[in-house]
Parts: sequence; structure tokens; C-alpha cells
Amino acid sequence: MASGAHLVGDGSRGELMRGDPIVVVGGGLAGSSSALMLADAGYPVTLVEKRPFLGGRAFSFVEKGGAAIDNGQHALLGCYHETLALLDRVGVGDRLYRQRGIELEMREAGRRARLTAGGMPAPFHLLRALVPFSLLTVRERAQAARGAISFVLRARWRPEEVARETVEQALIHAGQSERVREVLWYPVALAALNDDPSVASATLFAEVVKRAFLGRAGDAAIVLPGVPLSDLFDAPMGAALADSGVEVLTGTTAKSISLSSDGRVAGLTLHNGEERKCRGLILATTPRALMRLEIEERPLTEALGGIPESLRDTAPIVSTHVALPAPVDLPAVVGLIGTVTQWVFNSDRIRQDRKDGTGLLSCVTSGARELEGLGDAEVKAIVARELSELLPEVQGLSVERMHVVRERHATMAPTPRANAERPSVRTRVPGLFLCGDWVQTGLPATLESATMSGRLAAEALLSEIPKAAAGAAA
Repeated sequence: MASGAHLVGDGSRGELMRGDPIVVVGGGLAGSSSALMLADAGYPVTLVEKRPFLGGRAFSFVEKGGAAIDNGQHALLGCYHETLALLDRVGVGDRLYRQRGIELEMREAGRRARLTAGGMPAPFHLLRALVPFSLLTVRERAQAARGAISFVLRARWRPEEVARETVEQALIHAGQSERVREVLWYPVALAALNDDPSVASATLFAEVVKRAFLGRAGDAAIVLPGVPLSDLFDAPMGAALADSGVEVLTGTTAKSISLSSDGRVAGLTLHNGEERKCRGLILATTPRALMRLEIEERPLTEALGGIPESLRDTAPIVSTHVALPAPVDLPAVVGLIGTVTQWVFNSDRIRQDRKDGTGLLSCVTSGARELEGLGDAEVKAIVARELSELLPEVQGLSVERMHVVRERHATMAPTPRANAERPSVRTRVPGLFLCGDWVQTGLPATLESATMSGRLAAEALLSEIPKAAAGAAA
């Protein structure tokens, strides 16, 4: 990974590059997008990441058998415009598996149906998806179409009312029967919000439905990493940052923030004792990480006015990677209904690197609180049983060839209260900004929320710098 300061350009841009750098703490999508935007604006930037790699929670590793498996299955939608633009900017847009729309199969005991949407202007792609969806009756499909529009319009016209509701409550208000909720909306809500619809924010889900199903053609498309996550987010992101003149310090932990006499951020002390001056600081970290930082020898959270308890609560994801002796004839994405396992991703259709003649499935349970008290052996037994019952195509299944990955703090718990208490990227401390998928973006804690927050934090910082410079000159 490249490190070291770089000067680019000349004239006014060169003048900007000769000042103290802007420091970004955190090398996930939020921090990386901030750093790139600031560098593009002509400022010197230093990015500090405690792990030895970039990408945050999006990384991969090699299991004992030699296969590269991801820390967790990450999925995007065509409406993730900022994330897709960032990946194109980094040069890995061609490493994505892209569907024209939603193309997946939903299964429950003894029944299955295809759900296909996209390629048509809204709301026609939603209607196209529902017309052949035989897990619902014709009447239920019509109810679902009406309900989606009613739900989104109510969230727009009565936002304060919907903001107090859970997904379950809002869908019932929109006239969605239990069957429609269980078969259609709850699987989507779990995947998008990573928590049970009975506790997850209706406002956040309304935004997902609006963007994916009622947006422009192509917004409903499923987009998946076509290579191991580290090949998408680590080295390519590091190279793009270095090419933009960003100094990247991996394996480095931030410890404390120092202020100037007028109370503005002036520097950052690292855990090795090194002090770095800066003209602005963006913390692209989790709430838990913020609680470990200090500012002028006191907890940072005191200066920020505290972190609400609701934002410290997190929702887990459990992914079970299933190695098979041969590829399986399954669609790229299969949703399971009435099971602990919610989604099965067929890596042999998705990943460009899968050419060794074996099979690999990634089985995902979002909001996996019911699995928290179970050991890996118990999780594997559940997955093996459910795959055997609903996916008869899977042959050669062996629990010895399964790998359970737990992300206990995968996302913020997306409750109505937590969404209402998400902070802005701006803080009480001049020159200090926050970003990450948990700050207020109007979206669930997704890759898109992380990328958007990075842009918002960079824009906010850039809007302050001229004022700060003018005050210093005076």
C-alpha cells in the first residue's frame, strides 16, 4: 500500500496542497469516498486505517481448502448510484455481476416462483415482477402493487406519522395481508434493513421501495461482487487513493484529537505517539470506535454531546459458505421463505474467479439474532437441513465443508428511534465531521449509505475550509 505525501498540480491547487492535510480516519467505503473527493478538490489528504487493508467490513480470506470466501455477502441495487460510480471510478466496475433488474427465485416448501423486475419504467417493472409471481394469488399480487404505491406515498405525505412506525405496522396500514408481507415484503426488508420487520423503521424501508421499485428503469437491478471482496475494495481502492495523492496509513490506529486555541481541530495523535497536524478531520468510524477516541484528554463522545443508546445497538448477519464437489444448477440468487436461511447466492454464477470445477454457495441470515446463542455446528445443521429440504439440486452437502462467518455488529439496529437519532455529518467541534453508514443519509446502513455519507462529510468540510482560512488570515 502506498504511503507518503504527494503534491499535484500547480497554481491555486498547488497552494492548497502545501497546507496541512485533511485527515480521514477509517478506510471503508465512507472514508475512502471522502478521501478521494477531497483529493479531487486539490487538498492534501491522509487516510488512517487500523486494519492492514482497506474496505472496512467488506473483505475476503482464504479458507483451508484454498477457496477465497467473503466476510459476508454484499449486495447492491441499481439504485446505489453513488457506490456504483465510486467503483467505476476505482476501475472495478467490470468486476461486478449485474442483472438487468431483479432476477431471483423464491422458494418455500413444495413451491417456487420467479421474481423478475427491471428494464421498464416505474412502476411497470414492479407490475412485471408481480404478474408471474405464482406464490401469491392474482388478488394478492394486485394488493401488493397497490400497497407499494400507497406505502411510499404515505411516507412522503405523512413522514412524521410513518417515522414512528415499524415496517410491519406500515405495511398493515397499507393493506398488505400477512401472506403478502411474509412472501414478498419481509424478505426484501430483511435484506435491505438487516433486522426484523417488527422492529425495523418503516421510513427506511419506504425509501428502499421508492428507489428500487418506483425509481427509474434499472434501479431494481441486483448487482453483486463478481470477485472476492478484497479484490474489489482493498488493492484497487488503495491504488486509486495513491494515484490521487492520498497518503494511506494502514495498520494505524487513531488515539486522540487536539484543538487549536480557538477550539478548532488542529491535529491527531496516533497510538504510536506520532502527532499529525491537520486542517480538518473526518471520522469514518462506527459509534463503538468513536467511544474509544479522546479529544484534549477527555472522551470524544463528551464533546459530541454523547452517542444515543439506540445507535450503539447493532444487528448481526450470519453467512454460511457451503463448499460443494461440483457447481450447482441454481439461479444466481434464491430466496427462502419460512426458514432461518433467507438467501442463497450461487457463487458459480456470480463470481468471475470460480473456475476450478467445484461449487460454492453463500447462505445468508440477516438480523440473525436467533442464531446468536448457537454454536457453529448448530448453525451448519440448520443450513444443511434447509438446503436439503428446499434445494434438491444441491448434492454432496457436507457440514465439514461449511464455514460460518458471523458479523455480530454488521449494521446499526434500524429501529424508528435509531433512525430519528442518527447524527448529521457535522459536529459541535469546528473542523470535525462524521461519516459512515450509520449517520443520517435517509438510507438504511448499506454500502450506498456509507458512500453517500463520505460525500456529505467531504462537502461539509470543504464548505468550512474557506471560512476557517479567512478567519486565520484576519
